[in-house]
Amino acid sequence: MADLYCQYERTPYFDRHSGMTYEEYHQAIEKSTCLYIGNLSYFTTEAQIYEFFSRCGEVKRVIMGLDRFQKTPCGFCFVEYYTEEDTEASIRYLNGLKLDDRPIRLDRDPGFVEGRQYGRGKSGGQVRDEYRLDFDLGRGGFGRVCQVAGAVDIEAAQSASRRSGGIYASGGVSSRNEELDKRFKNRDLTRDRDEDDKSGRKRNRESGDENDEEARARRRRGRGEDSDSD
Repeated sequence: MADLYCQYERTPYFDRHSGMTYEEYHQAIEKSTCLYIGNLSYFTTEAQIYEFFSRCGEVKRVIMGLDRFQKTPCGFCFVEYYTEEDTEASIRYLNGLKLDDRPIRLDRDPGFVEGRQYGRGKSGGQVRDEYRLDFDLGRGGFGRVCQVAGAVDIEAAQSASRRSGGIYASGGVSSRNEELDKRFKNRDLTRDRDEDDKSGRKRNRESGDENDEEARARRRRGRGEDSDSD
């Protein structure tokens, strides 16, 4: 059984929208210096990508993947190097490493063409994010269709997330929310106790001041009575 795992190789990426046959596509990428980068966080910046991929050579340019309607990052990009050697080194050493705490996927690409920077999903983003059930904070939460419908099958989301190692796999959104609620409640209770303590100390000081003033007045009256008797 172990031999089966050792013999497994990932199927090479093929863009069916490229207009090329499978053979033409893979001939085109053999000498290409362009890479497709997937599984990015929506919040990863172009500057971070430049810095990350510069580890393997000089980066020619980065083309950010954008939501077709919102024109905001949607989780992928294209990276171009100047040389084939740097491109190959990037695939060899950076594929699967974490960028912004996410393991990224690198695939050779035949070359960027205007228009490919936009998501192909019906909602404007990537197709993979349309029907995603697991909660992925780095990619907008639940899938777009689930968000639009306003109803998420939590049990299905939890099951899918556990299989993919998502947020539910480590305790779940509900348990994390409960923990946060407890922290906020404890913080509010502590704040209320502090306010009560401050109010109590203030009342004690005011009461003490009043008592001191009364005592001083009595002493003054006593001294006045003594002087009158003399």
